[in-house]
Amino acid sequence: MMVLDETRFAARLVEGRGTHTAWGKVTGDLPVAIAIGCPIQVLLAAAMSPPKGVDELSIAHALAPTPLVHCQTVDLEVPAEAELIFEGRITHTLTEEGPFPDLTGTMDIVRRQPVVIIDRITHRRDPIFHALLPGGMEHKNLMGMPREPTIFAAVNEVCRCTGVHVTPGGTSWLHAVVQIEKQHREDGRRAIWAAFRGHSSLKHVVVVDTDVDLYDPADVEWAIATRFQADRDLVVLTDQPGSSLDPSATQTPGQKTRTTKMGLDATAPLGKARQGYEKVRYGSVDLGQYGIKR
Repeated sequence: MMVLDETRFAARLVEGRGTHTAWGKVTGDLPVAIAIGCPIQVLLAAAMSPPKGVDELSIAHALAPTPLVHCQTVDLEVPAEAELIFEGRITHTLTEEGPFPDLTGTMDIVRRQPVVIIDRITHRRDPIFHALLPGGMEHKNLMGMPREPTIFAAVNEVCRCTGVHVTPGGTSWLHAVVQIEKQHREDGRRAIWAAFRGHSSLKHVVVVDTDVDLYDPADVEWAIATRFQADRDLVVLTDQPGSSLDPSATQTPGQKTRTTKMGLDATAPLGKARQGYEKVRYGSVDLGQYGIKR
């Protein structure tokens, strides 16, 4: 939220998400409660994008007990352990929101967004105002970590997935490494398509075998260098829905961001042909055989 004055904010409502949809269905103001300084399970649940009908607070409660209390001026429940609660209304008055740095570490664009009016603030004694440093690791962890299980589940539907890493170098949002136990020739490509289904903002994905450490950028790059050929292992998808956080994507006001997505199948072939792709493993050395004492 961007402060306008003592009682008003500009709020970014992402198109198609729950709050934006609810706001679009009412002609008047939409009651809202904004919780600041929530427990970690609430932060994690809020960063997820569950299917329609699934309440994020129920996810938070599944992670850890999350008692709720009723607001004083709006008919909404909020986490009882939050440091501050802003009660108010999302109006249909629009104003310029931004620019400000976002997850990518770049400046986001200025948008016309609704004005929120705050009518009441409640808080704990000596409250702590918990704020994120945009583009910092706390921001990246909260955004990227919840996407790893959704990508994992989607890939695991088409082949055996053994791990997913949404990489910090890819802003913990746009890039991922997917590790699979390859059993069929087309598993790498299937994993690429599934990964994009598992996270709609994903822009680039690399698929590797189980002998590659998906958390080691050098090992992933080694797999690309030795197991990938662009003419047969590259998947390019043009004019795809993308992330509004990507400054290189095509952004048209009022429309979904468009981008080109790329997947790299850096898995080795199956069968005897795989032998030439195996990484050489050196055995341990007994220094005692050479008269060297440790």
